[in-house]
Parts: sequence; structure tokens; C-alpha cells
Amino acid sequence: MTPEDAPHDLFHSAAPGDAFCGRARELASLQQDFADVCTGTPRLVLLEGPGGIGKTALVRRFLDSVHGTCVLHASGEENESALPCGVLAQLVGQSPLPVPETLAGLVRIPQSLHANLPPLAAGFGLLDLLSEVQGKGPVVLVVDDAHWADPESLNALTFALRRLRHDRVLAIVALRDPQVPELPDGLRRLLTDARTRRLALDGLTPGELSALSTRLGVARLPHSASLRLHDHTHGNPLHARALLDQVPSAVLLDVTTPLPAPRSYAMLVLANLAGCGPSTQRLVQAVSVLGIGCRLGSAARLARVAQPLPALERAVRAGLLRETPAGVAPEVAFPHPLVHAAVYQDIGPAQRAALHTRAAELVDDEYTRLRHRVLAATGPDEQLADALAACARREAATGQWAVAGTHLRHASRAATSPRERDRLAVEAVEALLLDGRVQEAAELAGGLPDCSDPALRGYVRGYVARVQGRTDEAWTLLVDAWEQCDREQDPSLAARAAEQLSYAAVMCGRAAVAAQWAERAQRLSTAQGPSRMLRFNHLIALGLSGRAKDGIALAAGLPDPMVVPLKSIDLLLARGQLRLWSDDLHGARRDLLGAVANCRTTTVPLRLLSASALAQTLHRLGEWDEALIHAESAASIADDTDQSWLKPVTHGVAAQILAARGVWERAAEHLRTALDVPGGAETPVAFAYAVRARGCLADARGEPREVVEAVRPLLRFAEQDGVNEPGVVDWQPLLVDALVQLGELDEAEEVLAPFEERARTRGRHASLAAAARVRGNLAAARRHTQRAQAAFARAQDHAAQAPLPFARARVELDHGAFLRRIGRRSLAIAQLQAAYTTMTALGAQPYRARCVRELTACGRAAPDLPADERDRHAGDEGLDGALTPQELAVARLAAQGLTNRQIATTLALSVKTIEYHLGHTYAKLGISSRIGLVRRLGPHTGSPSAPSAG
Repeated sequence: MTPEDAPHDLFHSAAPGDAFCGRARELASLQQDFADVCTGTPRLVLLEGPGGIGKTALVRRFLDSVHGTCVLHASGEENESALPCGVLAQLVGQSPLPVPETLAGLVRIPQSLHANLPPLAAGFGLLDLLSEVQGKGPVVLVVDDAHWADPESLNALTFALRRLRHDRVLAIVALRDPQVPELPDGLRRLLTDARTRRLALDGLTPGELSALSTRLGVARLPHSASLRLHDHTHGNPLHARALLDQVPSAVLLDVTTPLPAPRSYAMLVLANLAGCGPSTQRLVQAVSVLGIGCRLGSAARLARVAQPLPALERAVRAGLLRETPAGVAPEVAFPHPLVHAAVYQDIGPAQRAALHTRAAELVDDEYTRLRHRVLAATGPDEQLADALAACARREAATGQWAVAGTHLRHASRAATSPRERDRLAVEAVEALLLDGRVQEAAELAGGLPDCSDPALRGYVRGYVARVQGRTDEAWTLLVDAWEQCDREQDPSLAARAAEQLSYAAVMCGRAAVAAQWAERAQRLSTAQGPSRMLRFNHLIALGLSGRAKDGIALAAGLPDPMVVPLKSIDLLLARGQLRLWSDDLHGARRDLLGAVANCRTTTVPLRLLSASALAQTLHRLGEWDEALIHAESAASIADDTDQSWLKPVTHGVAAQILAARGVWERAAEHLRTALDVPGGAETPVAFAYAVRARGCLADARGEPREVVEAVRPLLRFAEQDGVNEPGVVDWQPLLVDALVQLGELDEAEEVLAPFEERARTRGRHASLAAAARVRGNLAAARRHTQRAQAAFARAQDHAAQAPLPFARARVELDHGAFLRRIGRRSLAIAQLQAAYTTMTALGAQPYRARCVRELTACGRAAPDLPADERDRHAGDEGLDGALTPQELAVARLAAQGLTNRQIATTLALSVKTIEYHLGHTYAKLGISSRIGLVRRLGPHTGSPSAPSAG
């Protein structure tokens, strides 16, 4: 039997396969995609079809047709699907260049199977690796049998592929069916996206099977024989080739003689194995236990074969094994996963357990040893459970949630007592949730038996419900767990239940209650101290309940934000969020830039929260290009990791920015995702972000009735502090404005008065500016001219106290429109021209158009900006209209002195994309270095139209 696939050199040279038939259309499609990649346009191809249909053979033939190409090839393997980062390690091990530091531990398999990579760090590392390797030429990244790949590798692949923009990378993902449950939802969406090329392979035709028989040295089959072979195998090339190789020609040609049954592929493999001597049989079985491939010496020791080369030679001739490119020591592998599966599954249970037990004694790597012990286990094993749990807790202590979750699941299954089994399962759920694997966690939590500890069961199911956005259910479960927990005997469980109640209370809009639960949890925390998410939530709860100063004080004493240690990132992020809400936007920007730069090695929630908060800060500062990049990055990560509780925030922020720029379709797309979260109204704070975004889209379109329809539902949360805290979401001015336009003046007053009072109590200038602006519009609608003028004056005073270019321009626009209506045109023109200048700089096209309409009504055309003003107001139109928003965002960061890699990390893009944007920026601006960028942009990124912080 000839193997369907064969090893590739890293930089592949032509080596035509002798038995490849058909697939001309599919091959042409791949070659066209490769041509696009060579011009800097990345491509993703989904190659789908059942096992043995020829996916690997097609990839091999395609690779034979391209030259000077770096090939990174990996394959999933059924027995190693729980091996964290195993597929990623295969890709890394083929890099011709030094790998990124975050991936350095993955260079060698199986010596470093213990892949201690924090969530998202693997994705960043793969993105960095692809950027570096492109310097050697176009890259073809192949992941075969992706349905058997480990979740960590698939998540890293998803993260990297979503962020390729101008990279010379062709990614080919081969699997049986994109709907298999093993695929992460994010990767499934990516593979089934309209922009992904899908090549679904069917069986070969009878004519192609006849040609295949000739290429394999079998007599050419007549039509009747090839038709029978097609009906028998459904054209599956692997099955057909096995029959052509093993069945005598006379039987193949005689259509009256039955062919072996379709299931006989495994039987043919085993028949080949049975025809080998005992030493070859033991060697092949040993390789199957060690994986789809291994070092020859390791397999020989496990098989107790003193002279392995003769045995290997016999196995290769029988088509059971193949030699891989020689490295430090000879390595062997199965020619196809189906060959491996047939051999491994034929080993009897007792012999398989004995081989795994012996393999555990022969290996040095802790993770590999534990994996073999798990596969050898025949029932509960207290020592194995203890070893797995101890290893998992060490990993969890350093944030290695992916590996910890895998070990804890195995530990739970090996535990001897029901109570310990349940506790370990709960720890596994916690690790999986922190790694962003929500669906796996939900299934494990749902599997806890009814006889388990009700406090433990209620806690973990409440935790899952909270992450999935089912906050009412979460609250009920967690309160019940708290009440049933023995807080003296089990303070750790009580602390964790209180912690989750604190999170749920924030999401429910009861911030003061959340702060109380957080303080209880901290008092009950064990020797390790409170979790970082709990400390973050405590400060956020203080801010949402009007105690932002207290929260900021708890985070005092931190060093420079860019060098804050990892253990304090939560405090830095919380302080940045509180500064954002308190109008200290420059302080918030510094804190949040530091948090984003360091959060790539923390939990998924902290990463999402930092990127989202930074996007909101930059949006208020008028740096909309960078704000949008961070907002959409956070939104994509929330989708990839199924963080439903944050989708309304991340997508809502992106929709709001796009709406203000008049990018209607993209804004609506984000808005649909933000609003399409089950039980969204159960999480009013997050829900308010989505609702406000919907209102902002309607406001930008000039549709006040739709604004009211969108935002009015938030009135039912009037008693909940988190939803109504000034500076957080500030939906009230939006609703008041629309009510005024519709003539609903009394309702507008009812909404505005309590918001004004609370903002005045807090001293929030941004909120007071918005409140005073809509107060002016309300007074103008009631024909109270002097009150309106006084309100607009207050609005401008408050807007001048913080760097809020868009808010200030909204005041100028509304004030100018009011002045025009009362006949004070010269004053109106001054206000409107100022608003027009800022709206132009921001790229706020719908509001810029309103400025034009108002100026036209005043009898004045929109002004042409002076040259120095155009340079200083380089917003969406770019410098002198030259730069795209993405180019401008990259250029601003480069002007600050960040390296390309630092910019890529900050914006969650590839280094190649950063290089592409900088190259275009230099060409457009006629400069040759970053010094030129500093001269054009200045060494800071604050909006030029924004005043200094007061």
C-alpha cells in the first residue's frame, strides 16, 4: 500500500506524486489563491471531505507545484486531541527562524509537550511567527485533520488567521466536516465565512479510478471493472488504492468475483501487519501507542526490539510506517491517520494498558508521562488523580488555564471518592472558563450528579450561567450556594461563591451590592489571597456606585503603567476604567495602554476588558481610528472565545464609533451581534451599551423616533446604580434629545432632571456637558431663550474642562443651530464653523453634514481649512487626505516610538500588516523614516483638536 501523504521539506521543491489523479479544478483554485498570496493578499481555504477522500494528496500535489515556499504543516491526531498546543508545536517546530519567545517551549515534540502558554499568548505567538517567516517568502500553513487538533492550537489558529490583513500567507485547513462539535465556534464561523474558499472533495470518477490503477502499476481497468470499484468504494481514493494494491488483478478484472467489504480498509492494514514478523508487529504497535509519529529509538525501547532497523524496513515495505526527515535521531510515522487508527484500535485493552504503562516509565516529560498514565488507567486511581491535580494547580497558579483544565478533567475521572471527583470537576470548569472554553465548561458543569454537594453544584452552574449571560438564573443558583455553604468548614468555596455574586451583581446593575459581595469574598479568601478578577470587580463596583475616588485610591502606588508587574495588571486596568468614567482621559489612556500591552499573558476577560476600555477612552479623546481598531479587536476575541457577557459591550462600542462616522453597514452588523445575546436584559449594564449603540446609530441617521424606541427600555432600570452612573454609558442625553425633537417635552424633563443631579453630585464634566446641551435644546423647544442660552454656555464650560472633541463639537453644533433660529447669525456661524472643523477632523460625516446644512441656512458655505489646520486635524481623511484610518492609527503609534512588534501587539495585528501600512504611509507622505512621522504627527497621539486637560 502506497502512503497517501509524505513529508515535505520546509522549503518545498517539486517531487511529483506518482499516483495522483483528478482534482484539476481544486488544484487550479489553490494555485490561484497562492498567486493572490504572493501579491500580499492572505487567503484561507477549507478542504473538507471524509477520511481517505484525498485531502492530503491534493495538498501534497499543490505543494509540488509551488517553489520557494515556506511550508508549515501540522496534523491533528485522535489520541492526542487533548494534548495542549500539540498541533501548534508541530507548526513551530518547522520554523526556519528563531521562534517568538512565547512559543520557545514548543520547538521540540515530544520533549516539550507541556505547553505552558497563557490564553491568547499562543495566538499572538503564531501571528508573530507568521510575520517573521514571511521574510523568507510566501507561507503555506497547512493543518490537516483539524477535527482532531487540540482546542488550544485551534484557538491560536483562529486568533492568528482573523488578524492577517496584508500577509503573504495561504492557510489550508483540512477536516471531515466544519460542523463537527470539536471545532471552536470562532474557527467554524471563520471557515464557513463567505470570504473563505471551500473545496469539498467527492470520490474519484470511474475514469479517474481506471487511470489510478494504471499509475499504480495495475493493469488498466475496463469500464465495467472501474465502475464496480467506484460503486464499491464510492470513489474514495484511499480505499480504492488499498484494494488495487492488495487484491489480485484477476479479481479486480473479473466483475463476477466479490471485492472485499468496504470496511476492509482496516482489515487490509491489519492483514499487512499480520504478514510481518513479531518484531515488526511490536514496533508498529509501539509507534501507535506513542502517537502518529515518534523517534525510532523510543518505539524500539517500548517494543523491546533490540535491532529496530530490519523491523522498520519490513514495516515500510508493507506500507505501515514511513521514515520522516532525519534529524538528531531517526524518526518514524504512520503514512495516514487511518493506518494509525487501525493498528491502535486492534491492540487489546490489556496489552494497550501495559504499553501505555511502560511508555510512562520511559519518558522524561511530565505531561507525556501523565498522558500515558491516563490512557493506561482502567478505573479510579488515587495516586494518578493526586499527581494530575498537583500538576494542574501549579499550572493554574501561573495562569496556564488551558493545560490546567485538561489535567483537572482527567484528575476528576481518576478520583476515587465522589466528593473529590466533584471538586476536581469544578476546578476544571473554573480553568476552562478562564481559558474562554465556555461550551466545554458548561457540559462538564451540567454533568455533575444530583447527589453531589448542592453548594458546590449550585456554585459552578451559577458561574457558567453568569458567563453565558443568564444572570437571573446565575443569581438564584449562587445565592442558594452561598446559603448552603459551610463558611467555616469550607471558606474557599464560600469566597468563590461570593466572588461570583459580586460579578453577577455588577452585571445586574447593582453596583453597591456588588462591592459588598466583593468585600465579603476578600475576607474569606484563602492564603493565596483574592483573585485578580475579584480585585478588579471590587474597584469597578465602587466606581459604578459613585465611589470612583475610593477605587482609584485602592490602586494608588502602582509604577509606570508600561512596567506594572503582571500580578497588578487587574488594578491598573480598574484604575484606567475609573479614570475614564471620572473624565481623567489622559490618565485613563496611559493606564489602559499599559494594560493592553501586558494583558496578552493574562485571562481572556482581562484582555477583553482592557481593549474595550481603551477603545472607549480613545473614542472620547477623538482618536477614532485607533479606537475602532481596539473595539473591533475586542469584539472579535469575544466572539472567538464565546464571552457572551461582553459581546454587548465590545460590539456596542464598535457600532457607536462606526455610526458616528456614517459607516452604516458595519455599524449595523456589530449592532446585530451586540443585541443578539440571549437574556441581554438580564445584564442591564452590558445591555445598556448595546442599546445606546442602537440609539447612536438612529441619532446619526437623524431618526429621533427610532432613538426613543431603542433607548426608552432603559427607563425600567432607573433604580439600578450601575446603569445610571454618569460617565459610564450616559444614555439619558440621547433619549432626551430625541424626545425634544418629537415634542415629548415633559417626559424629556423627567428623564433629564435626575441625570443632571447625579452628574452634578459626582462632578462629571463630560456628563454635565451633555446634560447642559440637551437642557439648552429642551429650553429652546419651550421658547425659553435666556435659559437655553445659559444652558449652552454651561455646556461649553463643562466641555472645556476635559479633552472631549466630539462632545464639544456637539455643543457647538446645537448652540449654533439655536443662535441661527433666534436670528444671531454671526455668532451662529462662529459656533458652526468650529463644529464643522472638529467633525471634519474626526470623520464624523453625518454630523459634519448637519454643520453644512446649518451654515447654508446662515448663508455661509462650509469653510476651507487652512493648511496648518488640515495637518493638525488629520482625522478620518488622513494627512492632506492621504492616509487611511488604519494607516493613520499605525503612524500615530510609530510616532510615539513604538516598534513594529509593539504596534502589532497593541493593535492585535500581524507585524507584516504594520510594515505594510508604514510603507504606504511613508510613500504617501514623501518621507523615509519615523523621524518624518514625528515631524508630521508629533510624538503623541492625542487629538489635535482636543484641549489640554484642565
